[in-house]
Amino acid sequence: MFWKLTQLSCSPVEEVLDKENFTLEELLDEEEIIQECKALNSRLINFLRDRAQVEQLLRYIVEEPSEDADSKWKFKFPFIACEIFTCEIDVILKTLVDDEELMDLLFSFLEPNRPHCALLAGYFSKVVVCLMLRKTIPLMNYVQTHHDVFRQMVDLIGITSIMEVLVRLVGADIYPNTKDVMQWLADSNLLEMIVDKLSPSVSPK
Repeated sequence: MFWKLTQLSCSPVEEVLDKENFTLEELLDEEEIIQECKALNSRLINFLRDRAQVEQLLRYIVEEPSEDADSKWKFKFPFIACEIFTCEIDVILKTLVDDEELMDLLFSFLEPNRPHCALLAGYFSKVVVCLMLRKTIPLMNYVQTHHDVFRQMVDLIGITSIMEVLVRLVGADIYPNTKDVMQWLADSNLLEMIVDKLSPSVSPK
C-alpha cells in the first residue's frame, strides 16, 4: 500500500501571524479569523488579548467611521470585531472587564453627544450581553458604580438593540445575588426613568 504524502497548507491567519510586522487590520481582513478564534488558536488569541488590540476592536464597535473611510472600516471590521468578542474567549473578555478605561470606552457609545447608528448599536449590544452572560459580576460592578449607564440607555430606548440590553440588565435571574441586585435596581429609579421617557404625562406610579 502506498501512502500519498501531502503537505498541509498553512492557514491565511497563520501566514499573517508569521510576518515580522503585521497589523490587527490584516488579521481582521482574513475570512478565517472567526473560525480560528473558535478553534482557540493560541497565537491568535495571545495577540488579540493584548490591551492595545482590545482597545482597537472596541473602537471599531463604538466609534462612527469617517465619511471617506472604505467599506472595510465601515462594515467588515466592526462586524468582525463584534464576532471576536462574542466568541466568548475568556482571556479577551477579561482584558476588557479588568480595565476600567476599556469599559469606559465600551460604554462611551451611549454618550448623548455622539451618533448612535443602528448597526453599531447592534454590535455594542451584543458585546454587552456577552459580558452579562460571561462576566456578570465585573459588568454589574461597573454598572452599579457608573450611574449614568442606565440613564443613557433609557434615553436611547427607541433603538431596539439598546432596549433589549436594558431589558436583560434588569433580568435579575442572571445575577448571583438576586436580592442585592433587585434592591439596587429599586434604588436606581429605573422604572421611573423609563415611564418618564416613554410617556411624560403618566405618573411613575
